[in-house]
Amino acid sequence: MERKQATYRYVTSGGGTSENKFSYDPGKKKKQKKIKGIARILAAAAVIAVVLLFAVFHVFDQNGRTGIGRVTKIAATITQNITPFGDQILFYDGTTIHCVSPSGANVWSYQIGTNADYDVGENKIVAWSGNELYIISSNGRLVYNNKMSDSIQFASAGKGYVAAFIGSASKGVVTVINGEGRVVDNITVDSQTLLDIGFFEASATTSTQTTEYMWMLGLDTSGTVISTQLQTFQPGRLSTGKTSLGDYIAYKIFDINGILNIVTTREILHYTYRAVESSESTLIYGYTLRDVRRNGNTVYQLLIPSNELSGGMTVSNVRLMYGNVNRVIHLPGKCISALLGTRCIYSFSQDTVYACRFDDTSFTAYPLDIPVTNVLGMISDNRAVVASGSAIYIVELPL
Repeated sequence: MERKQATYRYVTSGGGTSENKFSYDPGKKKKQKKIKGIARILAAAAVIAVVLLFAVFHVFDQNGRTGIGRVTKIAATITQNITPFGDQILFYDGTTIHCVSPSGANVWSYQIGTNADYDVGENKIVAWSGNELYIISSNGRLVYNNKMSDSIQFASAGKGYVAAFIGSASKGVVTVINGEGRVVDNITVDSQTLLDIGFFEASATTSTQTTEYMWMLGLDTSGTVISTQLQTFQPGRLSTGKTSLGDYIAYKIFDINGILNIVTTREILHYTYRAVESSESTLIYGYTLRDVRRNGNTVYQLLIPSNELSGGMTVSNVRLMYGNVNRVIHLPGKCISALLGTRCIYSFSQDTVYACRFDDTSFTAYPLDIPVTNVLGMISDNRAVVASGSAIYIVELPL
């Protein structure tokens, strides 16, 4: 292409004019404009990519999984006493306790005999069959095994101790065994029907360190009026307190930072490790406690209206309590049941999971690939243990 010239005239200091000539290439100018346009497009694309990348990371940081993950069938049925255990699942097939992973793989098995039952603690399992007691570690290793003096009614596993009620329903002995398999207490039970035993940690008034204590709940039948009795113990040092709860019928006990929360059909009572009432009760009349989840120092409590626990698709709202929060959240549709995850409330219908963050007030729906007929519990990493007919599945839930 022919090069063209342009003339540029300017006034000199003497009043005359002068001129400069230079050449330019119109094709080159067009190319420069084109390059500049492409550069602008690439810069804009880079900005958009960064924004999108930030948005993706923000979504995953805030919401984690955005839908239903893996659904895994395990080799258990609804009748086999299925219990969540940390990030694994236990079930009893009539002779043997099996521990399976979320992938369905068998982790370990231990034979305990027929007509057996078991309870789980944070890091151990206590099982019993007739008068034989077993303590099994979380990796399936036998820690303790012995034939007791009489039939075992039930047992409970704590963090460092195990307690077993031996004898008849209204008269017997609670034997407390430490982590080394040594008996540290034999507590006589008389003139009452023992209902339950459990363990909790609390700090004594003179110490900042926590100590493991044991509670016992029973019905006192020695008087003319039946009343519920609460007793507390420090294993190896016997009683730390005893009190009457009157005619309250308690169905669950859990602790919040060393304070026992005794759940009745009307309210939640609060007691110290010395069996002394620590604060006013929390009214829950009309609701039943469904689940408790501890995250750090916060304990979340999920309740369901008592008249919605009759089975089937009956649950239409839930109540969440933690700290100073006490609110009712309505479900988008009727559900079978609800549970607590690490960040969310999960409610299950037959074909949908509804998820609601603890600090939110509405549910998001996620479709299920299997028809859910029962909800059995949660294991870690927000996986639910559900039944579909007699089959058992592990469902990875959105965070």
